[in-house]
Amino acid sequence: MAFQESTTVSHPPQQVFEGMISRDFQEHVSNEFNASIDQFMVTPPQPAASDTVNVTIHRGLDGSQIADRLPSAVQRFAKGRVQIEQTEAWSAASADGSRNANVTIKVPLAKATGTATIKLTPTDDNTGTVVDVAGSVESKIPFMGSKIAQMAEPQVGKMLTEMTSKLDAWLKQH
Repeated sequence: MAFQESTTVSHPPQQVFEGMISRDFQEHVSNEFNASIDQFMVTPPQPAASDTVNVTIHRGLDGSQIADRLPSAVQRFAKGRVQIEQTEAWSAASADGSRNANVTIKVPLAKATGTATIKLTPTDDNTGTVVDVAGSVESKIPFMGSKIAQMAEPQVGKMLTEMTSKLDAWLKQH
């Protein structure tokens, strides 16, 4: 099972990209999800359109805040602080401003890894950006890994789409 989501943001791809790699935006989103950022790094720190860009974000959240949304068989893994490690490898911008990213999200406590691609493409009228996200989740917990992945995949897709919606609102204010 995999996830695939698509949303449109009312800002051009370069602005969407700049927002997505902004620490301010990532802190805003983390606060919305009751998480905190433990590490944030963008390489190179001030990327040009021609640069490939790597982003590392480590977040933490209180497992008790999410345990009730998990299947009962998995709730025991959501105790204490849950770490979420995210890495993004962004392509340089194309002539039309499009960019692609390969994203990996790891939750070591659940032995889960999500992989996704994010594609930022200008809308036909060049006034916005279509954000396409596709990926999958895998968990290596014996006997329960496939159930965890099956439950997590739609949630990860929805979370990434919600993050895009929050980005659109955030960009309007900044």
